[in-house]
Amino acid sequence: MESYECTINGKTLPVKCVENLCGHSIAPYKIHAGKSVPIVKTDETTKMDEGELFAIETFGVVGGNNHVYEAPDCSHYMKNFDVDDTTIPLRNPKAKALLAEINARFGTLAWCRRWIEDPFPRHTPALK
Repeated sequence: MESYECTINGKTLPVKCVENLCGHSIAPYKIHAGKSVPIVKTDETTKMDEGELFAIETFGVVGGNNHVYEAPDCSHYMKNFDVDDTTIPLRNPKAKALLAEINARFGTLAWCRRWIEDPFPRHTPALK
């Protein structure tokens, strides 16, 4: 990726890899299954095993910072595959309904807020 460049408004800029994002292993209903695949050279020594499935993701930037930083607002969500949420005592009926909706529609797959805004608008306390 870094052997390329991009011309924007007459200015030629190098393409840089976003250094702190990577690909990952995938398992059934577990999109991030544990192993990471860096897109830049690192000291990582994890090996891919026969039969494993991976998402090889590349992320590039032109003319900007090549690191991603967490922002206050989150764009997508995903339940922790290893947590049994049936053992978590939720007392708020709206929180229970929200969790039931997430379980029914997405399970452990990723989702974004707009996919649940009709039944659970932003002003719903369970989403704040």
